[in-house]
Amino acid sequence: MAHRARRPVVVLSVVALFPALALGGLAVFAGSQATPDANIAPATTVGQALPAPMATPLLSVRRAPAALASDRQLDLLLDSLVPLADSVDGQSCLSVSFNDRTLVSRNDQVVVIPASNVKVITAAVALEVLGPGTTFSTTVVGPAPVGGVIEGDVHLVGGGDPVLSEQWYAQAADGRKRPPFHVTDVNALADQFVATGVRQITGRVVGDGSRYDDERYPPGWSNDIRATADGTPVGALVINDSTTRSAGHADDPAKSAATTFVSLLADRGVTVGEGSAVGVAPTGLPVLASVTSAALTDIVNEMLATSDNLTAEMLVKEIGRAAGTQGTRTAGLLAITQLLAAWGVPTAGLVLTDGSGLSRDNQFTCATLSAVLQRGAATDAVGVGMARAAQAGSTLADSFQQAGLAGVLQGKTGTLREVKSLSGYFVAGTTEVSFVLVLNGGSAASFQTQWDLLAASLLASTSGPAVALLAPGVG
Repeated sequence: MAHRARRPVVVLSVVALFPALALGGLAVFAGSQATPDANIAPATTVGQALPAPMATPLLSVRRAPAALASDRQLDLLLDSLVPLADSVDGQSCLSVSFNDRTLVSRNDQVVVIPASNVKVITAAVALEVLGPGTTFSTTVVGPAPVGGVIEGDVHLVGGGDPVLSEQWYAQAADGRKRPPFHVTDVNALADQFVATGVRQITGRVVGDGSRYDDERYPPGWSNDIRATADGTPVGALVINDSTTRSAGHADDPAKSAATTFVSLLADRGVTVGEGSAVGVAPTGLPVLASVTSAALTDIVNEMLATSDNLTAEMLVKEIGRAAGTQGTRTAGLLAITQLLAAWGVPTAGLVLTDGSGLSRDNQFTCATLSAVLQRGAATDAVGVGMARAAQAGSTLADSFQQAGLAGVLQGKTGTLREVKSLSGYFVAGTTEVSFVLVLNGGSAASFQTQWDLLAASLLASTSGPAVALLAPGVG
């Protein structure tokens, strides 16, 4: 349990006396040196009242109401966290920080399975390595049409855009609870291509996902994960998360994307003689159409708020590529680990086998993630990108709906069998609380109880007096 800090009020009071004593000494010295002049009449002041006595003494702690309120808030939070800390058993961990200073920790050096809280690390490193303004472009290259006809193939080249989607997919027509947002509209790419005047392609639409390697699934993803919508195959060219209206998930993202693009062209009256295929585009072909994603800050928001696994895995490969090696999972994870160490983040016990947290082989400590959160802030791209409590369409849509938490708490959830994690920020006034709670080995009921204890603690910290009520002359 971390310690309670007290502000050095007595020391500050003594220090504050020095200027007053110095001024008094100067006044005595000046009086002793002055020589009255008998020819000068004494000055008189008419109708000038003495100032009213101060309602609050000059050296009162209420002269610093913000600090006083913060101290009270810290005390309330510390006291209220005791039940939560006591509920954390040896398989789980807790770390709570107050204005970037660790306040309470329980088992923060214990290695745990973090689930999707890994995405917080992926997001922070991606923003650092790639840059917050980074975008991802998907292009169509090939020979220009002559008389409306392109002889041969055109190539659909993936640029690592994880949210390239058709309109129906973004609208959650299939009833998904968390449809993608900040999407890149692939319909606009088809429209732009058709605007070149093409009406026929004699060859194929060839999907090119060569920006990344061909590893479709991290090795820690079990077959049951791969069979669900969570376990989307990874590639550099993906449309609709490799989901089609009729066939569900496709095993080859580039082939699925090329097939989808053929359908989009058919809807616009363009015939493709030989259908779709997969390959690498020859260099030097002119660009016939291009569409660009939103900035990485928005992509990170998409990933964190909806817990988008594919986005996390694609960002890992993009990190590896940007680090000067290859667009591979292993290169990206190595770059992530090295950057965490360079930041001074404790990495003891850290094992990363993917960027999404789907694998149960991932491991870290609460101290690791707490350091990442303390390095950042609720107002930076990671903090802002997290889900908000009770936010529709996010992983926190049904959580923390109490007044004072709804729309305020910012968090990243994580869920696997017998694993529940939550990390994020809670801002109240001028104070920022960051928290990491990773629970291993419990049940849904016990997890909910501990989330309720966290909610109660955060709300308790806001029950102290407002800064305005502690200001001089009030009360």
